[in-house]
Amino acid sequence: MDGQKSCYELTDLLRCARGEFFGPGNARLPLPPMLMFDRISNIADEGGVYSKGQATAELKLRSDLWFFDCHFPNDPVMPGCLGLDALWQFLGFYLGWLGLPGRGRALGVGQVKFSGEVFLLKPQLLMR
Repeated sequence: MDGQKSCYELTDLLRCARGEFFGPGNARLPLPPMLMFDRISNIADEGGVYSKGQATAELKLRSDLWFFDCHFPNDPVMPGCLGLDALWQFLGFYLGWLGLPGRGRALGVGQVKFSGEVFLLKPQLLMR
């Protein structure tokens, strides 16, 4: 898309959360601690498996992320529902980035299958 950036840092994502990106009434991200990614390293309206675009979001996995303290004590793992919410947030941002109207909020999902757990063993979580 002309005039759109292909990479967004945390400061950009926080501006989106405050409603400063896509105009009044359109897509917004949640503010931390519910914001589930801290960088979009690539976003494009071309490419991808179905030629509908492609994007990559990242979350730095740090021991001070709020959910690791309570899920589970002495066995920290990211709750699956937050991983799913991260994907919904990312999709909402992408739809707003494409210029589509609407709040960018998920209304539901069909079947979901997790491919594994998210631990602190890696420095970041990648979403594509």
